[in-house]
Amino acid sequence: MNTTRQTLMQRRIELVQASGALRERLVQHAHAVGPALDWAERLRRAGGWLQRHPLVPAAAGLWLVWRRPRGVLRWAWRGWAGWRLVQRWGQAWLWREPNKHSSPRGGGR
Repeated sequence: MNTTRQTLMQRRIELVQASGALRERLVQHAHAVGPALDWAERLRRAGGWLQRHPLVPAAAGLWLVWRRPRGVLRWAWRGWAGWRLVQRWGQAWLWREPNKHSSPRGGGR
C-alpha cells in the first residue's frame, strides 16, 4: 500500500473514533435536556387535546363569566392592555431608526 492510502485510512479511523465520542457526548447532553423536552411534549399533547375538545375550555370560560364576572373582566382588561403594549413595542421596534454602526454596510437606509 502506498503512504497516501495508509494516511487516508488512518485519518478515517481517527474520524470514526471522534464521531463516536461526539455521539456519546450528545447522548449525555440530551439526558440533561430531557425533563424540559418532557414538559414541552406534555404541553403539545394538552394543546392537541384542547383542539379535539373545544367545548371544555368554552364551558369553563362561560362558567367563570357566570360565577365571577368582575374577575373575568379585570383579567380581560389586563390582557387587552398587555396586548396593546406589545403592539406598541413591536411597532416601535420595527420602525426605529437603525443605528449607523449596526449595518454591515456602514450606512443608514
